[in-house]
Amino acid sequence: MTPTDSPADGTEARLERVLGDADIGGDVLSADLGDLGALEVSLDGSEATVTVTLPIPSAEVRTAIEREVAESLSELEGVTALECRFEPDPPDDGERVDFIPAVKNVIAVASGKGGVGKSTIAANLAVALADAGADVGLLDADVYGPNAPTMLGLGDRTPDATPEDEMLPREAHGVKVMSMEFIVGEDDPVIWRGPLVDEFVKQLFGDVKWGMLDYLIVDLPPGTGDAQLSLVQHLPVTGAVIVTTPQPVARDDARRSLEGITRYDIPVLGIAENMAGFECHACGSEHAIFDEGGAEQLATEFDVPVLGKIPIDPEIGASQADTDQPEPPGVSIPGIGRLQLPRTRAERERLTTRKPMVAREEGDSRRAFEVLATRTAARINDFVVTKESGKRGEQDRT
Repeated sequence: MTPTDSPADGTEARLERVLGDADIGGDVLSADLGDLGALEVSLDGSEATVTVTLPIPSAEVRTAIEREVAESLSELEGVTALECRFEPDPPDDGERVDFIPAVKNVIAVASGKGGVGKSTIAANLAVALADAGADVGLLDADVYGPNAPTMLGLGDRTPDATPEDEMLPREAHGVKVMSMEFIVGEDDPVIWRGPLVDEFVKQLFGDVKWGMLDYLIVDLPPGTGDAQLSLVQHLPVTGAVIVTTPQPVARDDARRSLEGITRYDIPVLGIAENMAGFECHACGSEHAIFDEGGAEQLATEFDVPVLGKIPIDPEIGASQADTDQPEPPGVSIPGIGRLQLPRTRAERERLTTRKPMVAREEGDSRRAFEVLATRTAARINDFVVTKESGKRGEQDRT
């Protein structure tokens, strides 16, 4: 019996050596998890447990790594059962502010114009990251057109508060959510000048008890106005996702948004292209209804990646599938018509029955959103690692 095969060393050590030589994660993370110190092995009799600490929370990455671990240990003697556990550990560049002291990374989701599906992208990105195990918050900072509560199936009830008068975000699908829609009336227009927008955006950050978060997704209003300025002036934004659709008009507006973001030295994580083709179920063909190639052109021009392409899917718009919604109470007046009364609390808090696309059944849209989330998290990891390497280089030179 060799020293490496002694009972004190045994199967667990051999299991660790096999995993160490297997280049686990090399294809999906461009890094060996063994080199990152992210693999931990334990053995209970012949049942092995491999705990993987992932810098990139991703369902796609988890599936690939689980397969690689199983393949590596498939012929190892002494192991009859294997469990692969995952513990997300997204990177943290250490930049914090008093507003949100426990938030690791702030991701801005921006667009140059409305109607491109920015809020859809933000909501599904948040849910995809949460589904992969990360602690995620979604701030609906689109003060003029808040949509996150509807997309996540939340009513418009005002959030609860702590004894310190901090608002508690509501939760859906593993995501902590705060939105203007929770505070103002459902049909009330928000008509505010810039200083009020600035003050309210600061309150949405500073007066909300977000807790520990790996990612805070911020759904910005379209354009380059007051809310965007407030965000970049008060918060360390890790990076921005720019949302566009393929057609030239949307691409041109997205370009202006992208240039505005870069002027504040905020890294652009990449481009998310929404409405990227429609697959006709009747004929089986894919149609580029809104042209094609818009995201690639922007990505080439600014040297950033295309993070994902989300196809046109009628199900994306089906956030209200509950056809049994009660009609709001009202009074019918002859010659005038029906005057509706405000909805009751029970009606306001009635949840929709449809989930975000990334939380529904398997399909092209769900997979596209999962890819978008994976690439976004990977870009953040790259930025933080590069930043840390630069700091260490400066310290070595001094």
